[in-house]
Amino acid sequence: MNTKLEEQLKNCQSLLPDQLSDIARSKLNETYQIIRDTDNSISPIQRKTNVSRTLNKWWVSTAAAAILGVTLIASGFVSPAMADALKQIPVLGQIYSLWGEKNLDPGLQQAEDFITNVNQSVTHGNVTMNIPTLLFDGTRILMNITTPGNRLASEPNSPPSDANKGAVDKFEVLYNGQPLQWGYEHMDGETASSIMVQVFSTYYEPRTTTPTIQFPDQFDLTVNVTLKGYDVPFQFVVPVTRSTPITVLTSEETKHHDNINLQNSKLEITPITTQLSVEYKTKPGQSVEEMLASIPSKYKGANGGVIALQYDIVDEHGVQLKPIGGHPLSESYNVLFEPFKTQPRTVTIKPYLIVSEGQAPAGAIGLVEVKNIVKEYIPELETVFSVQ
Repeated sequence: MNTKLEEQLKNCQSLLPDQLSDIARSKLNETYQIIRDTDNSISPIQRKTNVSRTLNKWWVSTAAAAILGVTLIASGFVSPAMADALKQIPVLGQIYSLWGEKNLDPGLQQAEDFITNVNQSVTHGNVTMNIPTLLFDGTRILMNITTPGNRLASEPNSPPSDANKGAVDKFEVLYNGQPLQWGYEHMDGETASSIMVQVFSTYYEPRTTTPTIQFPDQFDLTVNVTLKGYDVPFQFVVPVTRSTPITVLTSEETKHHDNINLQNSKLEITPITTQLSVEYKTKPGQSVEEMLASIPSKYKGANGGVIALQYDIVDEHGVQLKPIGGHPLSESYNVLFEPFKTQPRTVTIKPYLIVSEGQAPAGAIGLVEVKNIVKEYIPELETVFSVQ
């Protein structure tokens, strides 16, 4: 299996273009060196008698393949021949299919210089879980968790049984001992042995408002994964370090309209994400309940208990960013958008109400343009940020 993997990697190497950036080519050369060094460090006797070393070598080569693939995808060059070669490599084929071919997250197209190698693994019994790479830009965390040879997705239409042993049962991400909101997708491929996890800067607190978090530039993140059929969770303590530049714009200006007191207090711009911090302010001595009761019903959600404004972000040229995920509904929250392709000079935050829901294209996956949506913009609540 490992020989085949190395042959496939060498095939990818032969397809590398001359126009790769120096940084991308350096990372790729380092990746191939990791594979060669790992191969040379294990003697024929160890290969034959020591299963753990063999598994470790398989994991290192697979992790190196994942690093290679993410670097290639982020570099912006994937020719048809290269795409075919990438799809043939275990784990890497899954990463390419989800992050490259389907283009779920445009931030990843600019991630070439910012991916951090984590290379952590935890073993229980005959199952090893790995976190090969991670990306943190100050606003959200993206990481891949993989289990070579094990299916993390439950068999479709299958009753609880040994057929689903090893599938993800419980998942938890903790910051300072408190659970965070997260989402993950199973990677493509017949084995479904990887998940791509996105962690958000909000605590997970059902039935209450969701406070936002300002992550520091460096911290530890605890990831607990429990698989069906295994009582002990696979626990990782992952060091997280911001690897991107970030532009933070703040505003103390509060906009007023129809008893809404809106403060778009912060806009964070990175090469991977644009994050808007929204807060609805109460008047002096006013409770949140009194503030909500004073606002006309057209601004409220279906249950009438929260403000249902949503937001567009537009630069000075009229370029509008697509949101990443949904808009939360509470008194204060963060909204994530795709990154700007070039640094803007000014950014306008345009609150709106949805008058008529649109329809996403049939079978659409990821960031798509919803057609026929009708918006009612509220110009009185607009905020303009100037980017220095």
